[in-house]
Amino acid sequence: MIDAANFNRVSLAAQVEQALREEIISNRLQPNQRIDVAHYAQMWAISPTPVRDAIKSLEAAGFVTVSPRRGVNVADLNASTLREIYEVRIAIECTAIRLACRHVPAERAAEALALYRQAQACNGADRTAILSEIDTIVHEIALDHCNNTRLQRAMQDLNDLVRWCRLSVIRNLPAAYETTLPEHIRICEALVACDCEEAARAMFAHLANSLDRITRFLAAQAPQAPQAVQTAITGQSAPTGQPA
Repeated sequence: MIDAANFNRVSLAAQVEQALREEIISNRLQPNQRIDVAHYAQMWAISPTPVRDAIKSLEAAGFVTVSPRRGVNVADLNASTLREIYEVRIAIECTAIRLACRHVPAERAAEALALYRQAQACNGADRTAILSEIDTIVHEIALDHCNNTRLQRAMQDLNDLVRWCRLSVIRNLPAAYETTLPEHIRICEALVACDCEEAARAMFAHLANSLDRITRFLAAQAPQAPQAVQTAITGQSAPTGQPA
């Protein structure tokens, strides 16, 4: 039998989870940083129980790790983690854009393509801000018009991890928005042409290229960093007896 007394607790745990999730995504809580359950319970004037419940959900979603020795920590956003996130993203979004190509209204596809082309032609001081603003449009089309509720839920579950990647790593890539712009245009051109297979191929190329750029960027940063930072970036320690 369902215990109605648990309803408020469940609702509170969900609110705590969302609050902690935003702390992580926005980098107010950094990768590998310890999360003190008692501190947050005291700060929010609640019992530790909903905080612990929230931690379980965040662990399942990949945002935190829990171990007997280290306690609760924000997950390590290293190259291995990013690769896993992008491999799942490729599998999901290529299917989503193929389906969306069948259902997206022609005017929305044309509008998206026009926005990307206008940004491509813009040479003003606000070019980077414009590119940042429209960066996710084609991915929103895949989500909104794939016409598959289960696929949409999977994408929504993944989107916070992707947003975390974007705010923590991707925005630091050299000319990140400039590099992805022609890839987004290629996807939109396929949508306008109602070429579902080309849309899927273009999305695959875009996400695979993004993963490659991220991997090369992190690898380039690692040798310049102290060993503790290098381990956080690559997920690997220097071999025993070798210089860090």
